[in-house]
Amino acid sequence: MSVELIRDLFKLDQVVGENIAQTIVEGDILVPDTKPDITRVLSADGKVQLTKQEVMDNRIAVEGTTYFKILYVSEKGEQPLYSIDSSTEFKQSLEMEGINSKMKGEVVAEVEHIDFHINNDRKIGVKAVINLIGKGIEEKTMEITKDLAGLEDIQVLKETFQYTDIVGVNKSETLVKDNFEIDEDEYEIKEILKWDATVLERETKITDGKVIVGGIVNIDLLYVDEDDENPLKMIKREIPFTHFVEITDAFSDMKYKLKLSVDELYYDIKENIRGERKIVEIEGVIKVEAKVMDTQSREILVDTYSPSKALKINKKQIELNENIGMNRAHVLLRETLDIPHGHPPINEVFSVNVKPILTDYSLVVDKTMIEGILEATIMYKAIEGIQPLYSFIQEVPFKHYVDLEGLQEDMEAEVELFIEETNYNVINGEQVELKINVGATCEAYCKKVIDVIANIDELEEDVNITSRPSLTIYFMQPEDTLWKVAKRYHTTVQRIMETNQIENPVAVKAGDHIIIEKVHNFKL
Repeated sequence: MSVELIRDLFKLDQVVGENIAQTIVEGDILVPDTKPDITRVLSADGKVQLTKQEVMDNRIAVEGTTYFKILYVSEKGEQPLYSIDSSTEFKQSLEMEGINSKMKGEVVAEVEHIDFHINNDRKIGVKAVINLIGKGIEEKTMEITKDLAGLEDIQVLKETFQYTDIVGVNKSETLVKDNFEIDEDEYEIKEILKWDATVLERETKITDGKVIVGGIVNIDLLYVDEDDENPLKMIKREIPFTHFVEITDAFSDMKYKLKLSVDELYYDIKENIRGERKIVEIEGVIKVEAKVMDTQSREILVDTYSPSKALKINKKQIELNENIGMNRAHVLLRETLDIPHGHPPINEVFSVNVKPILTDYSLVVDKTMIEGILEATIMYKAIEGIQPLYSFIQEVPFKHYVDLEGLQEDMEAEVELFIEETNYNVINGEQVELKINVGATCEAYCKKVIDVIANIDELEEDVNITSRPSLTIYFMQPEDTLWKVAKRYHTTVQRIMETNQIENPVAVKAGDHIIIEKVHNFKL
């Protein structure tokens, strides 16, 4: 009876190419006619939003928009601070050999840094460096041999591996709203200058066909009021939300990965019943991207032989990313920042923004060691001066780690950093203390190349062991396993274990001696 191959099909996403590119967005920002001349720029911030991604042959074409926010001081204006909004579109390609239009592309964009200079009192030149991190992904259907049938004494060696099946990816948006009135003893709001919003995941559950996300949106609003002595104020609001993303075939025992962002925030200032501009209405659009993954175990047939029959075995190589796991960790950092030389002493800090930057990471046994920088932007009011508003940027280096059982040095990982919470305290006129809760996510993979059986031909001749002695004493070599020895001597692992009273085949080591009996196969 001929050998029958029992095959199996499975799907997996394989990364075909990866690349990092930079694009420079630059231009001039004009001061609107309704606002006064520029004396000094306090800060220039930017956010980037990708509007289009298209996978082509050997590249991914992206389009996006960079949104600029300029805060400046004017000695000709009545307010202590003014803001300008501007935006610039860009196009860029990420070269990626081997990808084509039938594949999927994933691109993440972030602002590395922004330079600015004052051209004149009505024009600011800006230059933003945008990092684009992309990968091309091919959805493959692979055929493997999982078992054999047909020969009575056929011996098989199987290897179990774990792989991550992408069950589904979907994006959805949800609207969060808040309506509140500032305290009665506060002055009326004149203008909101700047907003910052961060989305934090609090609880996520996967049910049949859905990913339910619960979280909060932390919103900071910097505004100017009618107070002549201290007109700059900051409002902090926390808005809870619950939203679900539909993903067919998602079940509760699967894993997930989320990307949460607030790209759009709308606000309006309304009058209360006394006609005072003290009511703030906020609407924010939260973008939720969910990826559901299922880690599955499969057995692959990697070797076979027959003690009695000669076989011709054809093998092929397959490359797999075996999922090791994913974990998160937090660390609370405390750092005291000194104001730069030449800056006047601090009276009050009114804005702190911290951006985490990953500079390096290394993999060790069961841990990912992370190095990074926290870029802290501090805006403050000085104790005295005609224009008392100042800002400075300082970088805070830090180290962190994420535990991940099973991790080894030769594996690959994806690391992401995020800021959970930032608190600050003015120690004195020269120093500000920051307390920053930094979070890190690590997902690890092991790239495996496996020789698997593609086809087997049964040859006409039988195995001839007549010239072999009845008993062979064999000393195990460094690269030996019982499987290799049994195959070489046309016996079985089970017979060797029974003859030598071996309970655990893995416990046999180099230098150990084993007895191999010759087995006679008689045909009647």
